[in-house]
Amino acid sequence: MASPLRGKRILDLGAVCRQPAHGLAASMASKLCMAYGAEVIRPLGPSGEPFRAAAPLLPQGGSALDAFLNHGKARDGHVPFDAAIGDSAALGEYARETTVKVRLSVYGPGEDPPTSELALAALSGLLGIVGEADDPPTRLAGHQLAYAAGLSACTGLLAAFLAGGEEIVDVSLFDVAVWLNWKGATGMLIEGMPLKRGNLRNYWQVMRAKDGYVALVYQEKDWPALCEMIDDPRLGDARFATTQARAANLVALRHLLEPWFAARSRADITRGAQSRRIPIGPVLAPVELLANAQYEARGALGPDAKPRLPLVWDGRRIDVEAFRAA
Repeated sequence: MASPLRGKRILDLGAVCRQPAHGLAASMASKLCMAYGAEVIRPLGPSGEPFRAAAPLLPQGGSALDAFLNHGKARDGHVPFDAAIGDSAALGEYARETTVKVRLSVYGPGEDPPTSELALAALSGLLGIVGEADDPPTRLAGHQLAYAAGLSACTGLLAAFLAGGEEIVDVSLFDVAVWLNWKGATGMLIEGMPLKRGNLRNYWQVMRAKDGYVALVYQEKDWPALCEMIDDPRLGDARFATTQARAANLVALRHLLEPWFAARSRADITRGAQSRRIPIGPVLAPVELLANAQYEARGALGPDAKPRLPLVWDGRRIDVEAFRAA
């Protein structure tokens, strides 16, 4: 099996970064590198592992976040390293001689003020599009910004290895956040207005089903199939004839649809939608993912329910344990 980073030694400085978001991004980037066959060394500072008590906690004790990000990483290793991932302070202290350095910052080199993931979500506009218009702002669940920055860091590191020379790969967490909210940035450039929470143009909705919720997602081409599935003549009203009309009458449309969805299970709704190629899907609780057919087919969860990265190389899954045994 191909292993693009086999034989590479990566220094993960996530435990000694000065900011939690940087530490999370570095930890995710090195986890991805390990999934591609690299040996990852994660030194600890005087205060130890910063994620050891981070929520959520596992029933048997310990942090699920720590287990997800750091399982299989070595604590000690000797120079030379092929690459190091961290913020500027950590790289300067631990990785002076490393050929490839991935440098994480808030806004770019030399622009690294103390900033949280919550602040980054607000500054990039992401916080302004989550939730309902009249509700308080709602933060994104988990660590989506830091993990996306980690993916960017890993991608930059792979490109640096491909180039084959000495490289400093700079990853700005703010740039990553703006990229994640690219529709908001595009709206500002083209229309001069940002996306907003509860914007009536956003006609995709989360609907209550008999046993939970489903995401009502459809495009203009799916509207006739959706009308056929729901089979309510009122959907033929002129108020719902076009995307613009449905957006302008979103409250009325939702009141019409709610009883139909509430009377059916998520499975029945999803089955009916898939048979008509409408991209409606159920909202699943974490425990339901353990028995989810898609997750099982992709091997996304290990036998102990710990997440496995569904990465593939040359069409095949990366098997970290096989690399170590080889």
